[in-house]
Amino acid sequence: MIQPITNVKAGILLMLCVTLFNGLHNLASAQPPDLPISVGDSGVGYIDTAVISNQLRFRFDAAYGANQSNRAEFLWAWRPALGPGPPLDESSTDYQKMSAYLEHTVNSHLSVFMEAGAIFSNPEVNDNSGGLGDIETGFKVALYEDCDTFATFQMRVYVPSGDADRALGNGHVSLEPAILIYQKIGSFTLEGELRDWIPIGGTPGRQGNVLRYGLGMSTDLCSIGLPSVRPVVEFAGWTVLDGQTRFLSPSGLVVEDADGVTVVNVKVGSRFILDENHDLYVGYGRSLTGDRWYRDILRVDLRLRF
Repeated sequence: MIQPITNVKAGILLMLCVTLFNGLHNLASAQPPDLPISVGDSGVGYIDTAVISNQLRFRFDAAYGANQSNRAEFLWAWRPALGPGPPLDESSTDYQKMSAYLEHTVNSHLSVFMEAGAIFSNPEVNDNSGGLGDIETGFKVALYEDCDTFATFQMRVYVPSGDADRALGNGHVSLEPAILIYQKIGSFTLEGELRDWIPIGGTPGRQGNVLRYGLGMSTDLCSIGLPSVRPVVEFAGWTVLDGQTRFLSPSGLVVEDADGVTVVNVKVGSRFILDENHDLYVGYGRSLTGDRWYRDILRVDLRLRF
């Protein structure tokens, strides 16, 4: 009985997405074009930017100390025999990810995007592995724009292309509707996001919704001429609404409910504006809570606008 229910749920959600996409596309087409905000004005490195643009981005992440990767099946799938994840219970994992993101505008208020990359997983208990990770694709629609403000609806779909049994993906489709905000305030730029990560077809009772939210502030330094520097501070949070977690602790195997778990990170970095079409972000993130997806993360990305 589980599979038919899952298929109905997925079908309803996908129909809603198509309906919403069509409605927002009609709304966006009626708005005035050519407003002066571009993706080059966005300084954040971890929060998804609300600005719609033609861009190509190459990113490298190195994360350390992930101790509950299968929590709500957000990063990893549940282990066998219930799920398709890695074969052994895990205590801690480091990983590196190299990815490419392409966003293309349909018009000045609508874009489609795709992100794909390779993951190199270094667990303490399971075997090291590397290969294609899960692919992400979706669209962005501008809800409101003026000279200082950009509000966007984003739909992101996670496709399980990575091998879940090798810790390269979580083994199921996920949908993530989001509201993204960009606001210019004097010499500062404030950017925020609110997302709801919805698993489709994961391990029953183990996967769960994850609410994700973030806020970042950046400002220009040395903005006379190029290159210029834009330091940015971001706070990112995740609250797990349901699901379970299973991991090895110093005292042994732990299996517990994940609902209500909140993870908060701080991210600090700078975006270096190299020229009118290229910028480079370098940043570091640290978990502020005992519950975490990782303890530390280093991110570098190169963004090309066209």
